[in-house]
Amino acid sequence: MKVGRNSFMALTIAALLLAACTGASPSPSASASSAPASASVAPSASAIAAPTSLITAGQLVDCVDIEYPPLEYFPTTDVSNANAAIGFDVDAAKKVAALLGLQITIRNAAFDALIPDLTAGRCDIVWTGLYVSAKRLAVADATPYMATGQVVMVPAGNPTGIHSATDLCGKSVSIQSGGVVEQRINQASTDCTAAGKAAIDIHGYKQVADEFQQIVLARVAAVWETDTAVLNWQFQYPGKYDVAYAMAKDDKYGVYYQKGKADVGAAIAAALKALKADGSLAALAQHYKLDPTILDAIQ
Repeated sequence: MKVGRNSFMALTIAALLLAACTGASPSPSASASSAPASASVAPSASAIAAPTSLITAGQLVDCVDIEYPPLEYFPTTDVSNANAAIGFDVDAAKKVAALLGLQITIRNAAFDALIPDLTAGRCDIVWTGLYVSAKRLAVADATPYMATGQVVMVPAGNPTGIHSATDLCGKSVSIQSGGVVEQRINQASTDCTAAGKAAIDIHGYKQVADEFQQIVLARVAAVWETDTAVLNWQFQYPGKYDVAYAMAKDDKYGVYYQKGKADVGAAIAAALKALKADGSLAALAQHYKLDPTILDAIQ
């Protein structure tokens, strides 16, 4: 990356996420194996009460949108077996289930079907890089597990000169539809028109891969996405994309569960704390080239 404002911000994000990483290939997609077990011994499952309101006793069903490395992805081209998925979220969910003495089933679901599937009782939890947002909390509850933020990614060299949200006015930007990013870019577009500028030309897609493909095909000037997804993309295509600007890392990803099922939330929260305390989650974060400090969201 070139020295300059855009590259500095991209390098800053990379440095934060890679601070704990040593010697391994930077792309999580290059690793097809599960993360190594932590050297510490996790607390006994008997110390944490397993939930009793699961869809099926003894079985934890986790709805996941398996297309978001390094959080959830398939290690091979075979996408027929959701339980073969890997990534920080999937591996962490498996550790939580094991600690609670539960079997786990990973259920692959489309992004816009995740919360509807949860509220309809087709899964016990949704653990798949979903922001904790007021809109989602209106219909489900969540336990935070990871701090995150959003960035705007552009082609290397930032040819259209994007340095802030106001620079997006009148430009084409791709996003994944149906989430917090869409809410925020819609607000940014409203701010543009309120200031007498052209609205942002927003291109929304259901799949993250389709969203990123638009900048490859030069159909958009920028991509507005999470820092984890953009960093992974930069690892896959080194030197081709810069971060135009980064927003504060003050969002949190959460494990969602149905309202009225406090036993599920309590068990997940207790297991997360235990696995954070014994270093298991930190080891998992390092395995997937994430900065373990993002786990400070677990309280």
